[in-house]
Amino acid sequence: MNIEIKFRKERITLGIIISLLLLIFSVYFIIKPEIFIRNVFMKILYIQILGIIGVVLFSALFFSILKLYFKKYALRINEEFIIDNSRYESLGKIEWQDILKIERIKKKSIEIFVNESVFQNRKLNLIKKFLMFMGNWNYKKSIIISNAFLDCGIEELYDNITKTHQNHKKTTHNSRL
Repeated sequence: MNIEIKFRKERITLGIIISLLLLIFSVYFIIKPEIFIRNVFMKILYIQILGIIGVVLFSALFFSILKLYFKKYALRINEEFIIDNSRYESLGKIEWQDILKIERIKKKSIEIFVNESVFQNRKLNLIKKFLMFMGNWNYKKSIIISNAFLDCGIEELYDNITKTHQNHKKTTHNSRL
């Protein structure tokens, strides 16, 4: 069994446009903060600090979504491993024996708990670490797969991942006996 899940390019395009608009808006916070003063408690310095935070956050977001646009597939699932390319900061290839538990969280996400050795073997740049932390506060123990940019529903994705993981557990357990 080999399942490939592709991206929805129109959602990625929309994400690029929105992150670019928010980035431009953050730059205006820095350049023209007096436009955004609405009451006595707002100070130019506070608005500029918000602008700097926005520039950092939305630059990283824009860069990460732009990188997704050129990838061919988001997820590849087979009997031996799962390749997660659904986000810029994704870990890529994860073997089934490294996966401890799979859970649904919220309405559009799946959390996959993995061995800590998976994170130790990966070299992540600063942007990837920042985005992993911003998207998952438990980022050293689990990964989160969202169907926001995927070309399939969350139920279908969850079923495919859990069935393949259970089949792998059965075949490895039976081969050990």
